[in-house]
Amino acid sequence: MKNTYISIKNFIYKISESCKSFLAAFCGKFYALFDRLGKSIANTPISANIITLFGLMIGLLAMNFVAMRMYHYALVFILLNRFFDGLDGAVARYSKTTDFGLFLDTTCDYIFYASVIFGFALANPSQNAVAAAFLLFAFTCAAVTMLSYVLIAYRKQKQSFISINKSPFYLWGFAQGFEAFIAVVTLCILPSMFVVLAIAFGILSIIKAVGIIINAYYTFEISERAKK
Repeated sequence: MKNTYISIKNFIYKISESCKSFLAAFCGKFYALFDRLGKSIANTPISANIITLFGLMIGLLAMNFVAMRMYHYALVFILLNRFFDGLDGAVARYSKTTDFGLFLDTTCDYIFYASVIFGFALANPSQNAVAAAFLLFAFTCAAVTMLSYVLIAYRKQKQSFISINKSPFYLWGFAQGFEAFIAVVTLCILPSMFVVLAIAFGILSIIKAVGIIINAYYTFEISERAKK
């Protein structure tokens, strides 16, 4: 069972790393732009936390436009939200990364994505409500397991199992921030496919939650027994 678990985790990790490498190569110029902007803004009174909160307010406007079925406008505000999400990290790198900043960034990410899902439920309750509820349920499962894992790992100071300086969105390399971004963009482009896409991403989120639970059992239970 242990070897199977490790093989599955390594396979998913390789896929995730391949996607990240492709994305980094494709978006290298954008990363450079973020880096230059972040370095410039870091020398001003505008902090990374202010940018994070401003990005959240911009993102919440996307929910409003989704609810009104103005999907192209919603897509613009979704892209703006993701822009500020990248910018706050760049500013933090050149100023000071804090625990509260990491907390705020993660919290705003979850609020933003949940608000977009809620917007689709409001846009067409008779058709989208059940699928939106399922996706929010699955999203919550993934969020709870991720955050709980980070809490215990931080308490036990297991730096080898997580990166404390990284958002819990990126734990276990599956159904993460990038995948969530692609999902909401696709939903705005193909709103008629909401039910199918919501169920598909919901299943991925549940798989991620199960994977984190297995990972937690191996990390906090089996590994501890082996040490004793």
